[in-house]
Order: sequence, then structure tokens, then C-alpha cells
Amino acid sequence: MTVGARVVALRERLVQVPLDAMFVTTVANVRYATGFADVFDDEAAVAALVTHDEAVLFTDSRYVEAVRSAADGTPWEVVLATGPLFEPALERIAASGTKALALESGLPYRRYRMIAERFEGRLEVLDDVIEQLREVKDAEETARIEAACALGDRAFDYVLGVLAPGLREIDVALELEVFMRRNGSEGLAFPSIVASGPHSSMPHAGVTHRVLEQGDVLTMDFGARIGGYCSDMTRTVVLGTATEEVRRVHAAVLEAQRTGVAGVAAGKTGIEIDAAARDALARVGLAEHFGHGLGHGVGLAVHELPSVSQRGERVVKAGSVITIEPGVYLQGRFGVRIEDCIVVEDGGCRVLTRSPAELIELN
Repeated sequence: MTVGARVVALRERLVQVPLDAMFVTTVANVRYATGFADVFDDEAAVAALVTHDEAVLFTDSRYVEAVRSAADGTPWEVVLATGPLFEPALERIAASGTKALALESGLPYRRYRMIAERFEGRLEVLDDVIEQLREVKDAEETARIEAACALGDRAFDYVLGVLAPGLREIDVALELEVFMRRNGSEGLAFPSIVASGPHSSMPHAGVTHRVLEQGDVLTMDFGARIGGYCSDMTRTVVLGTATEEVRRVHAAVLEAQRTGVAGVAAGKTGIEIDAAARDALARVGLAEHFGHGLGHGVGLAVHELPSVSQRGERVVKAGSVITIEPGVYLQGRFGVRIEDCIVVEDGGCRVLTRSPAELIELN
């Protein structure tokens, strides 16, 4: 979808509600609406206003040159904020004659209050308007995610040759980051998870200075960012020879992961897809050790719509990119998680992550 088409889609939503204008401040949503995926960082220094006949982006002096260059040939007018970012935005809203203004549901309360105190018309908070547009990727977006996944695969292959007892978790995380950056990543899709030994039983363990030991289970969850779009993959390996219990758990998680992938198709709900993988773990008595959702959407942000979980009531659409990532976590001992990015298609899906998911024992 072109930038112009995205603006048109937002205006169509304004007609449907109906409202006069939409004010957007979530950075990922601004990136999507403008198409400026790699022009500004995650700092709250941009805001966008879309009316029935205007599209205006507000930013400060740190970003204005790059934003104006990116905006050339697009519907977006760029306004430099010389003081607080919201001042020119609120002035423009008033000048546009807006009587009914849409705000994002994720707007911080302090900012909502600032707008409410200054805006004399009707405010309406809308849920996931742009997030729903972001949910289905076009060919270019999918290609960027696929490129990020390919780089993640290369990083995993590289780090397998580096892993050894004596390294720290933080060393492994650094190796992954440096490799991805040197090979084209604009940064990390998210802070990498490198969880060794007993730390691997914590699904989102923080990276520590723990020294890797022979026999450790090691879970690595990481992603690259290409053209503003994220990848997300997880693999669990063993330094040395795995115990029979680790092999059994890994085999169960791998079967659940494959079952989950096989169950993906456009038109199913996130609940249905989650249940297939969860039932596979239940059949071997491990479902109680799988506490999180099976997956989530991936795009400009590493976590976005749709939700593939026990709360995922929405239907998953063709063109969505999601993760399938079951895990089993035995508290204080070890954990196993396997995660791939996949594109949802009519009647099935296509896996973007190519790294081997079978248990790797690094002897």
C-alpha cells in the first residue's frame, strides 16, 4: 500500500466514524501512516494530523531535515515545532475547524489531558485504527520482514560457531547484535534474550553476566530490523550433550511448534491456532508449563496485531505475519522455546525463518 493509499484509508475511517480529524502520536503508527520507516527513532518527537484534506507531520529540529527529504513527493506536509511538539499541532487542529477529533487509545493520559484542556470540540478515543491497517502486510513490507528473518538466520548460524563454555550471556547477546548490525540490520528488533542454564526457565529473562557452563540449555530469542521492519526468532540449543529429559521436552516443544504452524490459515482465530499447539503439549503432560500465548503479529513493531493466544478472538487474515513460539519452562531448571516468523495465506502459511529447529548439541 502506497503512502497515499494509507492516508486515503485513514480518511475513509474518518468518514465511517464520522470524525473530522485524527491525531496520531504512537511512533510505529506515525511510521506506518507516513511511510518514513527509518527516518526517526523511537523518541516521542513526531506527531501526525490527518483531516479530510490535510496530512501534516510535526517534528522538531533533530529530525526535520530528514523528514522533509523523505516527505518529498508524498501527501505529507512537514511542520517544524520550535517549542513543545503539541503546540503547533493544537494550533493546526483549531485552524482546520475540527469539531470532532480522534485520538489513539494508547495516548498517555498526560497528553490526553493537555489536548482535552485545549480542544473545544468532541474527543473520541479509537482502538487500533492504524494497528488494524498495519496487520496485513503488502508485498514490500513482507519482503522487508523476510530480509530481516534471513539476517536472523545468518546470525544464528554464526553464533553457533562462537558458543562455548566460558562465555557470558552478555557476550553471546553482543555477538548476535554486532553480526546483525555489520550485515545490514538498522538495530535490534528488540533487546535480545540470551538465557542459559536455570535462567532459561524464565521466558523473558534479562541478559546477565552468567558464565555459560558445559551441559547448559541455552535459549536465544532475537531479531533484526530491515527497512524499519522486524524479525523475531527463538532457538534452544545445548552446550554439550543433552539429558534425556531435555531431549524429551525439546521434542515435545518442536512437535507443538510444527502443529501450530500446520494449523495456521487465514480465517482462523488466534484462539484456534493457539489451541492446536497447546493441545499437543497437553497430550504429553506439559501444557501446564506453557504459560504465554503462542504468538503475535510482527511488523514495524515486534509485537503487534494479531494476537495468537487464548485471548486472540480476532480472525487472522491473509497477509499477516505472525510468530509461532510454544515453550515449556521447568522453574529453576531449564526451558525450551522454538519460534518462527510465518506469513499467513489462504489455506495455510509460509515460514520465513529457515534455521533448523531440531535440537542442536554443541560438543
